[in-house]
Amino acid sequence: MTRRPPRLLFRMLVVTFVTASVLIAVIFGAVAITTRRQVRQTVRTQLESGQRMIAEVQRRERIGLRLQAESAADSPTLKAAVDTWVAERRTATDSVRAQLHNTIAGELARMSGRVDADALIIVDTRHRTLAASGRLGNSWPIDSTVPIVGDRSTPDVDDGVIHSGQGLFRVVAAPLVVGDGAVVGTLYLASSLDERFAERLSALAQTATAIVSDRRLVATTLPHEARHSFESAVQHLTATDDTIVIAGESYAIRRLTDLGDTSLYALSSIDQSAGNALREMTTMLVFTAIGALSLALIGSIGLAHLLSRPIGELSGAISTITQTRDFETRIPLRGSSQELDTLTDTFNALMASVAAAEAETQAAYTAAIRGLAAALDARDPYTAGHSERVSALSVAMGRVMQLAPDDLEVLRLGALLHDIGKIGVPDDILRKPGPLTPAEYEVLQQHTQLGARILSTVPFLAPHIPIVELHHERPDGKGYPRGLRSDEIPLPARIVHVADAFDAMTSARAYRPERPVEEAIRELWACVESEFHEDVVMALVVAVTGRPAVRPLVAEQERLSA
Repeated sequence: MTRRPPRLLFRMLVVTFVTASVLIAVIFGAVAITTRRQVRQTVRTQLESGQRMIAEVQRRERIGLRLQAESAADSPTLKAAVDTWVAERRTATDSVRAQLHNTIAGELARMSGRVDADALIIVDTRHRTLAASGRLGNSWPIDSTVPIVGDRSTPDVDDGVIHSGQGLFRVVAAPLVVGDGAVVGTLYLASSLDERFAERLSALAQTATAIVSDRRLVATTLPHEARHSFESAVQHLTATDDTIVIAGESYAIRRLTDLGDTSLYALSSIDQSAGNALREMTTMLVFTAIGALSLALIGSIGLAHLLSRPIGELSGAISTITQTRDFETRIPLRGSSQELDTLTDTFNALMASVAAAEAETQAAYTAAIRGLAAALDARDPYTAGHSERVSALSVAMGRVMQLAPDDLEVLRLGALLHDIGKIGVPDDILRKPGPLTPAEYEVLQQHTQLGARILSTVPFLAPHIPIVELHHERPDGKGYPRGLRSDEIPLPARIVHVADAFDAMTSARAYRPERPVEEAIRELWACVESEFHEDVVMALVVAVTGRPAVRPLVAEQERLSA
């Protein structure tokens, strides 16, 4: 008969195993909850950031579309044709009416290539369609009734949403006013709220998007198997809901904007984002648990009483960390036993991985902005890679000027983002192959302030805002947007200003070839003290040529500038 172990030893073994198991379960539960909470918060933050970015982009697009509508509606030919139609539609012959129709349709077709809209529609004073043109002009049947939409006293909101044909359109309206002030019709610019629009929103927000009209799904970038589930779930969605279950998967959801009975949503899968982190954490904790229980079994026979106090201290430290969520804190090794030191090291490694996840989240924001800057460069093949080159050159100049490492990092990312505000500049201005008109140049100048507003929505990008906003300021006070002078301009903005100008001169454009490096340097010297700071130009010369910079004599500068 096998001798039963002493009762006290049995109790010590049970207590040791129970304590170790509970401790590991607490760690697992706390870290799992914290990790999922962090992932959930990260997803929500990303959606909020995307929401703010899309809202600003959409606002700019709406303003641009409204300006285009008003400009198109001011066409004398178009107004004259519509005015004649209104005046003579009852008395004119069929051939005259046909000719007037053709004139209106021809003018509309000519305009369609110059506006950013899927359809252009002319309606008469009875709000019946006279003509329609554009990619989706066929969705607007001639002589059909068009609803009255819009309030032109509120230019920061959409005029309205119209169902026409088989499509859903966001529209802006501009009246056709003749010389005596009479309104003879209305010009509508319509943008389709379709799959293409949803994909464009998705690319901006880096999440899935959905367009819902009257609680019916119109378009989405969700996976095919999730669409039906989302359309059912959206029937019960309220304005305060920030999560939704789609096809058995938890999604964070944000309403981007409301257009009448139509809403735009951004969605991101919480389960998918948390899955990898939770699997890695589970694997690590399983191995940790196996090791800890094995060591507890060996040590509990003779050292259970010696481990009770260190375990209590370790448990308290772990509890403090999980409650305060201070994942940077490391639990020191106490040296009481190898087992506890191993457990402490494992927990510290786990906390380091959680802290690294937070750092990776910030890196993900930076990567997204870098991708956005690259996408901005890609809008014009002649400026592709411009932001990267300006960033690299600015850092090289900063090293010549012996800036601190932290300042160089601010300079690097700030230079990369310096033109981010151009996302709100229309393509017909940004990619114009010739000189800009004063009005177009005024629109282009707004990119500095728009870029600053975009960066202000992401707190950790705040140090880079002065570069983005002020990199077109000049020492003589003739820059923009604030007209700062000399030392009023922050040094990083001065550096990016010179690097930006140098890269622009040495890069080819549609309307001119690239200029040689030496010629560009001479041009910079000629503009010292008016457009550029002398010490920054000297730093560029050293960074580009590797030789000491010597400013040309004044007479030589005048000869070169002449």
